[in-house]
Amino acid sequence: MRILLRMLGIILILSAVVLFFWQDIREHFTEKINDRIIEAYHNGDTSVDIGPVESIITGIDPDEADYTAGESSNDTSEQDTDSETAESPQPGINIGEGMVGVLKIESAGINEPVFSGPVTEEKLRNGVSFVNDADHLDMQNIPIAGHRVEGAGIRFNYLDRASVGDTVEFITKDETRLYEITDIFDVNPSQVEVMNQHAGEPQQLTLITCEDYNPETLLFEKRMIVKATIVE
Repeated sequence: MRILLRMLGIILILSAVVLFFWQDIREHFTEKINDRIIEAYHNGDTSVDIGPVESIITGIDPDEADYTAGESSNDTSEQDTDSETAESPQPGINIGEGMVGVLKIESAGINEPVFSGPVTEEKLRNGVSFVNDADHLDMQNIPIAGHRVEGAGIRFNYLDRASVGDTVEFITKDETRLYEITDIFDVNPSQVEVMNQHAGEPQQLTLITCEDYNPETLLFEKRMIVKATIVE
């Protein structure tokens, strides 16, 4: 009986420790997966393995995480039905051609995979994303959306730590583009004009995340906007 009570006590203590450090644990595992996604992108790999423990802790479901450009993980209309010739799906997160770069803001602790648009909940669970399907790297105004993940230093959770004048890096396979933050402000969700293109002006990034959470409505009532202009 004493042994059982001791074991129960140990389990309760361990559970309390895990709960207390849960957000730190989640952040640690998410950063590890981020690092592997970024490394795979630069190495030209198309798939990143993710273990069952990592999936449980981070909430990332590798069966849903398919970012191959122009394809859907649920589209089976053109799959080969011949079991002898059909290729087995790659395990883990399939980034394919759907990852366009890495966004890094050192002052805000941001180092995130950037996926092509359109933005989806799946992509926001695994990084940040271009907003629309037609968005591309040569646009004058590149909109990038990301979640605020409460209690965890991932995605755009610490974007509010950035300041005007800070450097933003957009790293692709071919180059690293440097931007300088020029403006930070809040807008209503309906103010989509922040994503408008302005011909003849220097290229800029428009980073978008949720702001001003209302616990009564369970909604974020504002959008935080960070504008960063390319450094010539």
